[in-house]
Amino acid sequence: MTSGADAEEPARGEFTRFFEQHYDDVHRYALRRLGPDVADDVAAETFGVAWRRYDRLPKEHPLPWLYGVARNVVRSRLRRDRRRGEVLSPDAAETAGDADTTRQVEERDAALRALNRLSAGDRELVMLLAWEGLELAEAARVLGCSRATARVRLHRARRRIERFLDSPPPGAPPGTRSAPAAGTSAHTRVSVEEK
Repeated sequence: MTSGADAEEPARGEFTRFFEQHYDDVHRYALRRLGPDVADDVAAETFGVAWRRYDRLPKEHPLPWLYGVARNVVRSRLRRDRRRGEVLSPDAAETAGDADTTRQVEERDAALRALNRLSAGDRELVMLLAWEGLELAEAARVLGCSRATARVRLHRARRRIERFLDSPPPGAPPGTRSAPAAGTSAHTRVSVEEK
């Protein structure tokens, strides 16, 4: 007869492999949304939920489920911090590396400003597709909407990003434009693909 602790060990080993396989993806997700100061905590909370619900989570494609949990953790932290009067920068992790040229930094800054002008839901959809590498159906699952709804939102988000890249950011002096990539049109700059 085995004790309860012995029966739990295989589950721990299985969860440890699961954790090691997906931790970096979840950590990067949190890092891109809240920065390095809280990414570890968000990942830890996400895997805490995964541990408690491990028997019910999808084993074949768990990443969208994990991103959905991480998204809820991020939203909860943002609400809590807003109530406290704290402000977390969503692009705190977006610092330029030493190898970036001035032009690359300008282009990235313009793209991030355009992304930040989207609604929170549309921004999350674009980030799930472009940064997290999810397919449209998986991103729809994370956001709790249908694939058709996600497709429409993506189409509209692309158009808005194109307009934002061609127009000055709010509060910019008259005549200012977002920095377009050299030799590209707005259409070719928006590279979020529907998979």
